[in-house]
Amino acid sequence: MSFKNIFDNGGEQAGSAEKSADALNKDTPGAGDVSEAVRKLESERDPWVMRQTAHGAFDVMGFLGPLFQNAQGAAAAQRQASEDPASTSTMASSTTKAFGPPTVSISDDDAPKLEDLQKLLGNKKGYALIATGLGLSEGLAVDPSAGNTVYVADRGGTRLCTVKVDNGAQRVAASTLGDIGDVKLDRQGTAYTTDWSGARLLAVDLSSGSSSLVVAVTGAYGVALNGAGKAYVASWTDGLLVEVDLRGRQKRTVASLGGGIGGVALDGKGKAYVGQKDNGGNLFEVNLADGTKRVLTSLPSGASTIRVELDGAGRAYTIDHLGGRLHEITLADGAQRVVASGLGTCEGLALDTVNGWIYVSNREGQLWQISRRATQVLGGVGKVAP
Repeated sequence: MSFKNIFDNGGEQAGSAEKSADALNKDTPGAGDVSEAVRKLESERDPWVMRQTAHGAFDVMGFLGPLFQNAQGAAAAQRQASEDPASTSTMASSTTKAFGPPTVSISDDDAPKLEDLQKLLGNKKGYALIATGLGLSEGLAVDPSAGNTVYVADRGGTRLCTVKVDNGAQRVAASTLGDIGDVKLDRQGTAYTTDWSGARLLAVDLSSGSSSLVVAVTGAYGVALNGAGKAYVASWTDGLLVEVDLRGRQKRTVASLGGGIGGVALDGKGKAYVGQKDNGGNLFEVNLADGTKRVLTSLPSGASTIRVELDGAGRAYTIDHLGGRLHEITLADGAQRVVASGLGTCEGLALDTVNGWIYVSNREGQLWQISRRATQVLGGVGKVAP
């Protein structure tokens, strides 16, 4: 039904009601003019007794007639407004001039809340405990193309395990890997792991679970792959960042950063970011071409940057294994903030940039999944410990 029909029908109904009221007033005995003497006499009666001449009802009918006329006029005016939108704009403009522009006020109850945003994320808390019983978990790697599988380096068990993030199912992918500290995937069926006490970088065939020596690196702890046949290994013992040619199995020292260095991440533009497990909690930026270096930022006293991951959008994530915290660091200026806490003795970190997840494992054998979107809100996801 059109607006025109609506207002026409409203006007017609009001007109019919007015005609009915006029007929009732005309045909009802006693209706019409009533002398002042009669009204005075009736006013002296008990007010709760119905007037026998029903003059009160006639008065009501006299009131309803003009009311129905007003309804007809209103319907006509509404129809005109619906057919002429300009008249409505003019009316709104006049109202604004008379009373000023409308003001907007949001009460505290109506203001956006963190929990509202988290609900939109599909996970009210912004995090979930995916698996337990993973041993002394340190290094992590994630492969979204393999059914969202996370690879966990169990240092205590000298093994590499896989966890399916949708159901927490676990299996052992490879064993007897020594003092395994970190793991990275080449997306071609091979994982590279470090063996700290064995002073070596290993290549693990994920289809068979067999492993082989790539090259010896004293105190090998952190590792990163550049996708072009090279690995970068952090020597915790010597404090060196070492470049390894995976095909020729040659190595060279890129930079000396001091003892206790941990995780390594590459930006794909010729720079490496190296964390520090011990001795300062620094995050180093290293130019891979010439070895120049600088301290990008340092976490508060007592904290560490044991692992480092980059999101490809100008942010680094690092974990403080002593404080159980996940830090976000802006690469442009080194600004930092805590986005999750309560993570235990966390030593494994991996980013799934495809699906928007951060994975953290700890030496208590837990694997946590944290929403990257949830970390962007003020205060991050807070404490995750159950």
